[in-house]
Amino acid sequence: MKQERKKRSIRRYIKIDKLQYRKYHVADLNMIIKILYPYRQTINKYQKLLDQTSFNSYQKNIIIQTAHSLTIVNELYRDQDKYKRLYVTREDVFNAIYMLQNELHLPKQEYLLSPSLRWFYNQLQQYFYDTAFTNTDVRKKLGTSRSNIYYKLSELADRQFIEIIDKKGVSLVYKIKVTSL
Repeated sequence: MKQERKKRSIRRYIKIDKLQYRKYHVADLNMIIKILYPYRQTINKYQKLLDQTSFNSYQKNIIIQTAHSLTIVNELYRDQDKYKRLYVTREDVFNAIYMLQNELHLPKQEYLLSPSLRWFYNQLQQYFYDTAFTNTDVRKKLGTSRSNIYYKLSELADRQFIEIIDKKGVSLVYKIKVTSL
């Protein structure tokens, strides 16, 4: 008998549990980029927007430095002006904030979610704030596909917005984590 080999999907990234092993060395990254590209300049048009937020000056500076470093790393995909300065994109600022989420100590972590995931999380809070729910319950309330719900619930569980409290047959039972503000 022939044994068939299953094709294994290649993962491009590994999800690491946030609380245990996730320790970014962002200051080192910023220093390495500064050493490798000492004369490279960026234009950050989102700096005024960051000034309007509730970040303190240390947080703003580290976000701006990290966005600068990410822009330089992705320079092939960034626009330049006539003086060869790179433009910082919104994606660079969001990625910098996401990478720095442990150091920033944000009171509202849901700002780190993508818009569609944030909408999904808000809908979950609206319908299932203090009750346990399964994939099927969410599907009945929101009317979205199984795969979409599975992806979003697993992403929210990985980011610790919801928790798995039980297993009902083959389905998982979730509950929204209550966060104190």
